[in-house]
Amino acid sequence: MTVTDDRILDLQPVSGRIGVKVVAPDLDRLVDDEVARAELHRALLDHHLVVLPGLYPTPEQHVAMASAFGDPVVPEDHLPKHPDYPLVCRFDSAVGYKADKWHTDGTFRDVVPSVAVLTMRTSPATGGDTVWANCCAAYDDLSNGMKRLIDGRKALHDQGPDAKAVHPVVVVHPDTGLPILFVNDIFTRGIMNLPPEESNAILPFLIRHVSRPEFTYRHSWAEGDVVVWDNRSTQHYALFDFDGQRVVERVHVAGVPMEAYRIESEVSGGDSATEGPW
Repeated sequence: MTVTDDRILDLQPVSGRIGVKVVAPDLDRLVDDEVARAELHRALLDHHLVVLPGLYPTPEQHVAMASAFGDPVVPEDHLPKHPDYPLVCRFDSAVGYKADKWHTDGTFRDVVPSVAVLTMRTSPATGGDTVWANCCAAYDDLSNGMKRLIDGRKALHDQGPDAKAVHPVVVVHPDTGLPILFVNDIFTRGIMNLPPEESNAILPFLIRHVSRPEFTYRHSWAEGDVVVWDNRSTQHYALFDFDGQRVVERVHVAGVPMEAYRIESEVSGGDSATEGPW
């Protein structure tokens, strides 16, 4: 019997633990074809990040493509916006914008955006790459002992007096059910239900752990590229290592509250494979 593959999107992995690329993406289909849009959404849930090279969407197409993942949302008041398209953030290095620390967007709010869709409008000749990390893989690779230690813990995320939220250290993905290590370098201030000395030791370890190279994909941009990422299950870091101007535009998609992931029962077996030889 011959098995046919009726998928519209041709997907290729871009790294071992995170991300796929759509080969020769068709912008019109990603805007108008509901089957192609559903495949794109499924690819994002399965791989956390989708690269769409050389797409060159207009701002209207950018917003329309983002709607494949849910309802696009108006950016935070403090963020720079496209002058003609209020749903589009426009980040221009010429006016000093940087995002060169590991973070998940908006964790200082009770509900974070679910998805981000970013396109490169002006690219420097060299540099300006973005790196993403898979926070589900980061949780999976923790030792059983560390998983038990952070089970049920909560962390404070803070960007200022009117921008604070408390989230579980490990959340469950609302669509896939996967556990996500949910702390980051920019916004997470401490683990609230641990003594400060223990929080000060464990939180930096968790933040470093997320950024291990085996969890990451690094994208070297070309103008017109689009990258879509699951903002719940990833973190990202934009390198500020370039001369010239770098302009990117982003659309966020509305999220939903995320619950704590809890270990249902004691992990069976020992930790000999992950705890070291001692």
